[in-house]
Amino acid sequence: MKIIILEGIATSGKSSVKNELVKILSSRGLDFLIIGEDETLMPILENTDKHTSLSLLQEVIGKVLNEKKDFIIFDRLFFTHIFRTHSVMEDYRMIEKMLMDEALLVFLKIDEAIIPERIANAQKHREKSWGEYVQKKGTTDEINQYYINQQRTLLKLLEQTQLPYKIYDTTNMEFDSIAEDVIKQCL
Repeated sequence: MKIIILEGIATSGKSSVKNELVKILSSRGLDFLIIGEDETLMPILENTDKHTSLSLLQEVIGKVLNEKKDFIIFDRLFFTHIFRTHSVMEDYRMIEKMLMDEALLVFLKIDEAIIPERIANAQKHREKSWGEYVQKKGTTDEINQYYINQQRTLLKLLEQTQLPYKIYDTTNMEFDSIAEDVIKQCL
């Protein structure tokens, strides 16, 4: 089994890369399971306690590791939890250890100058509840700075992870070629 962990800020292309991965794995007849943020993040979206995050993640990963699949794809896993709980990577080492032998962490990065445009477009096209959630972060400038700061923090976390990782620039939205390369990295 190979585990792919997609991480990055909102609008970085996690869903688009995930969809391309699904196409590739399906076309090759490989058996896979998608674990979305609806299981890894959304149940405790407003949480700021690292113990609550760790408990949820251990439960989800524990279930997934018993699956007999060729690939497991996590659409977000623990980086956002670290950011939101103001934790450090060391607090989440047990999560990394659970995944160590099979995981590739795929970080999707956007050119900072494009982040405001991506957030604005997402607010127009995503479900209304997402836009309302984002608006709670403040003014347009505050929202944009929040996501810029989040990406900077997540990139610093990459320097501390023990998992193998690869950074992909999604500024040009070349999601199909990114997905192809991710699969190549895993095989």
